[in-house]
Amino acid sequence: MNFDFSEEQFAFRDSVRQYLDDRWSVAQLRTHLTGDGFDRELWEGVSALGILAMMVPEEHGGLGLGYVDLALILEECGRHLVPGPAVDTIIATDIISRHGTPEQQAALLPAIAEGGLKIAAAVAEIEGGFRPEDTTTIARPSGNGWALSGRKILVPYAESVDQLLVVARFGDDGPLGLVLVDPDWAGITRRHHQLLDPASRAHEVTFSEVELGGDHVLGGQPLETAVARLVDAGAASASLQMTGAAGKVLDLAVEYTGNRVQFGKPIGSFQAIKHRCADMLVLLETSRTAAYHAAWALAHDPAARRKLVSMAKAYCGDAARSICNEGLQLHGGIGFTWELDIHFYLRRAKTLEYSYGDASAHRECVMAATLAEMEAA
Repeated sequence: MNFDFSEEQFAFRDSVRQYLDDRWSVAQLRTHLTGDGFDRELWEGVSALGILAMMVPEEHGGLGLGYVDLALILEECGRHLVPGPAVDTIIATDIISRHGTPEQQAALLPAIAEGGLKIAAAVAEIEGGFRPEDTTTIARPSGNGWALSGRKILVPYAESVDQLLVVARFGDDGPLGLVLVDPDWAGITRRHHQLLDPASRAHEVTFSEVELGGDHVLGGQPLETAVARLVDAGAASASLQMTGAAGKVLDLAVEYTGNRVQFGKPIGSFQAIKHRCADMLVLLETSRTAAYHAAWALAHDPAARRKLVSMAKAYCGDAARSICNEGLQLHGGIGFTWELDIHFYLRRAKTLEYSYGDASAHRECVMAATLAEMEAA
């Protein structure tokens, strides 16, 4: 049995890599460190490649693919430090395709496939932890709809997107669900966050009695299954992007140590350096295995999805941090300078490490899932 990706999946990955190599270098990224950080030409190019249409069903003008097909592409997004909101839009597409009403799907999915709609997920809150159960943003009944109040943090590109996919609790003690809102609506304010990663953008978004109709609730009613999938898809996507960033750092470290000469030879020929690069490669390959398995679970194994995604997020976060730190060290003193590009990968990996839950939170999920399996056995 062949567990590898298909020739078509690798070919698509190679096309995306070639485009990003040509179009989105770190030099280009440096020109977007100020302003809204959103490159419209890059967005249009990503759309033209079909990346935004991957998760859109064929009946809505998309490619009808799944997370296994998407895994290599998300890894490339991490490798090339692709800015948002492309990845968040892809995640939202999967949620809308699975849980949206027919009317919501007809209105949103064709626009996403054509590159005409950008969506960001609003999940994290300053008052809570990483668990969706800690959500304090509340939608209370108001007339024939709902009034949304609360505050979200670390919302990607909230000033550039067209829609926000917001996790909210319906009623003070009610179920969790998702609502779609326009960030320009009355009652919504945005404040820019200063991030460790200067190439990314995130905002605090405050909702003050924002009026919602029933058609703004994804699926027409609160769906905790949709919230759970959103969190898992976000964590798996972050795992794949961290793996991509770590892979690029390893390539940069191998290239540098192969060219840097000391005592008449490349420092990469010294045994101590070889061992450190070999350790980085082991971490990278095991990280890929975990991330790919999480993507497979999102597509094919709902029962094991949460556990496998949490295993990947915890491991990939630790591995990416270690690889990026080691790669920076192998560059010596110049590795710590602003002029060298390697710190951008470390910053992106650290930012993603805490996106959709850090390693400690996900290890708790793995432990809880394992104990539940033991009790059920």
